[in-house]
Parts: sequence; structure tokens; C-alpha cells
Amino acid sequence: MFVESSFITKEFREEQIPILENVTSLSVLNNGNSIAIINGIKIYPTQKQILIVPDGTFSRVQLEVSYIPTATKVDDRLVNKILLIYKKLM
Repeated sequence: MFVESSFITKEFREEQIPILENVTSLSVLNNGNSIAIINGIKIYPTQKQILIVPDGTFSRVQLEVSYIPTATKVDDRLVNKILLIYKKLM
């Protein structure tokens, strides 16, 4: 049996994150300058975290994301972006 899948890389802001269907693996890279909390896991700026390991199963994923501001100066601009790298069944 041949199963077609594809790697997808997308950058999202907090309010844009969709529900992901048929995901076989998922990594998150924090591209912002705030600490991101994704489904209860803290991810610091520039840190990458694997949330779903490729074990042969597939899942429906709904990410709950919040941010802890880390800017210390008034003129620092907060950037809240995460990069999702996932593989999904097509």
C-alpha cells in the first residue's frame, strides 16, 4: 500500500493557527521575540520543539498558543510568530 504525504512549512501569528488534519509529525519553531506557550509547552525565541513524533500514526491537531512578552524597552516591538513544520497525509 502506498500512502502519499507531504512536508508543509507555514508561518503563523497566534490568531491564524488552523486545526491541522491528518498530521503524521509536527515541529514548531518560535520565530518571534516572545516566549510561546503551545499546548502547555514553553518554547523560547529561536527554539525548535517536536510536538508529534513520526511514529506511523496520524492525528488531528488543535494548537492552543499564548505568548509571554519579553520586551524590556518601550520601543521594542513584540513579534509573535511561530513556524509549523509538519508532514501530513494527502
